[in-house]
Parts: sequence; C-alpha cells; structure tokens
Amino acid sequence: MSKEKAWILFVLVSGFVFFKNWMQYTGKRRMMINAKMNKKASPKHSIWLLLLLPIGALMLAFVLFQAA
Repeated sequence: MSKEKAWILFVLVSGFVFFKNWMQYTGKRRMMINAKMNKKASPKHSIWLLLLLPIGALMLAFVLFQAA
C-alpha cells in the first residue's frame, strides 16, 4: 500500500468514526445523558457557614496576633 493510499484510508476511517459518534450523541442518547446529568444536583452549601467562615478567620488571626 502506498503512502498516499494509507493517508486516504486513515482520513476516511477517521471521518467515519467521527460521523458515527456525532450521530450517536446528537439524538436520543444525548437526551438520555442530559436527563441523567440534570438529576445530579450540585452539593448545597450552608449560607451560615459561608458567612461565618471569614469571621472565624478574622478571630483566629486576632488570637494569633495577640499570642505573638
């Protein structure tokens, strides 16, 4: 097999695989994947923890400043 024919075969096979995957993940399977991803909720963070974290850091810094 010549070098040119090998490259043409490689491009054709790569194009076929790309097209097959594109068709597979644009239809019904893509909708199923999206539906499964929507069910996974992001973890909820407590608003109180987010508000108290900077205050706790400032208090720790003040205690360490007094100890020095």
